[in-house]
Amino acid sequence: MVEHKTDTGGLLNTLNGKMGISSPYNSVPVIKLINTHHPKSYDELEQLIEYHYLHDCPCGIKSKGTVYDFGRNLYESQIKYFKDYLFTLEECVQWEYDLFIVNSLKGSKMEKLARNEVRKAISPRCKVEKTERVIDEEYRIDLEIIRDGEILLGVQVKPYSYKFTNDYVKGSNVVRNSSYGYDVFYLYYDDDGVFFNVGEISDLL
Repeated sequence: MVEHKTDTGGLLNTLNGKMGISSPYNSVPVIKLINTHHPKSYDELEQLIEYHYLHDCPCGIKSKGTVYDFGRNLYESQIKYFKDYLFTLEECVQWEYDLFIVNSLKGSKMEKLARNEVRKAISPRCKVEKTERVIDEEYRIDLEIIRDGEILLGVQVKPYSYKFTNDYVKGSNVVRNSSYGYDVFYLYYDDDGVFFNVGEISDLL
């Protein structure tokens, strides 16, 4: 599989979300895998997913399949949801590859960059911490801004394209955010990796 410019929104995104294809319990907790093993390339991450499917790793992370398997699951789920095959197996496998490999590696990198950019934009009295996995999973919060041990704000790091994703995905995140207990700020980056609304954070603290 190679890097491929695929829109991870659209009908396949709706299908993937509705059928739970990429849910961690149906696939692999890929960000946890990245944070544990620190892959440096697309091939390395793809091989890690396969290894954690075929073998038991001391880290305890287990995959429910390979990227190809996730694509095949997406392909087969079309019959139940659309009552027809609107996309080829190749398109479905490529879509899951872009989601799990390309977007996940970029997303992990952007979260680290976001942490540094947020630090620069706020008072030195405040700390910016990466959230624990359970907070990320339950409430969709990537970073927390903390002052004197008190959480002031949760931060969700997203590409600008997220603004145009379907209402199901955005609504699901809003519901998760609302249970968090603190205000949540969406920090957006453009195609060049520039965080263009980071200056707005200080006004919320």
